[in-house]
Amino acid sequence: MRKTILILALVASGCATSTPPQVQPQQQCNPGHALLNATVWVQSSAEYRAAVLGTWTSARRALDAALADPSWNVEEGTSDPAQPPAIILDADETVIDNASYEARVIKAGKSYDAETWKQWVSESAARAVPGAAEFLAWAKSRGVTPFYITNRDHPEEAEGTLRNLQNLGYPLDPNVDTLLLRGERPEWKSDKGSRRAHVASSYRVLLLFGDDLNDFANARDKSAAEREEIVRSNASRWGTQWFMIPNPMYGSWERAITAGTGTPCEQVQKKVDSLRP
Repeated sequence: MRKTILILALVASGCATSTPPQVQPQQQCNPGHALLNATVWVQSSAEYRAAVLGTWTSARRALDAALADPSWNVEEGTSDPAQPPAIILDADETVIDNASYEARVIKAGKSYDAETWKQWVSESAARAVPGAAEFLAWAKSRGVTPFYITNRDHPEEAEGTLRNLQNLGYPLDPNVDTLLLRGERPEWKSDKGSRRAHVASSYRVLLLFGDDLNDFANARDKSAAEREEIVRSNASRWGTQWFMIPNPMYGSWERAITAGTGTPCEQVQKKVDSLRP
């Protein structure tokens, strides 16, 4: 009994004199972590692959319907039905998977910056978005020419981008410039409308593919409400003429929240503040 009382006394004494747990200081913002969950989802989840493969499968059916209908044209009023058929695709996160670049900056505790991005482009090491190679090969076999309209910069990023597309086995016409970069012509700015019109001047454009609203309409610097209106007013096009590839990692949607201003950590806080209960 004494032994038991002694033990209890020692335990009580130890509890009373032990140092209370220290409150951990608030961690500094790591802008790379803002990309973490989205990048892991793209790289590792079966759900991402299922969503993307479903998009390409739907696009096959739509392309069959488009080829059978001479009046089918997503760039209305600009193409002649007798012109050869084409499709227009964005590059990054639509047919080129840059999640490995995102993983690189996350591990470095950073976010996107021009220097690391240009290094990545020069490596031509990006993988194919799941299902993209198979869809593009099938479209090419049907006599459809793919055009890649990207806001990668000309001329700095032209060579690396072209080599990456070649490495992935994507169809490229040796006699036609089908890789249209930002700045390749003076009028080819971030808005892709002028480049889509360029393609439509010689081809009947059947389908559009992208991961960002700007791949389909000019949504640059639009408010969140204005962007929603673009989606709503084109509701009948989604999944029939316009095909969105999921990209939760980055996009022009961020500017509607952050206005593109502030440090990376300040932008992270703006996103936190935008959350709705």
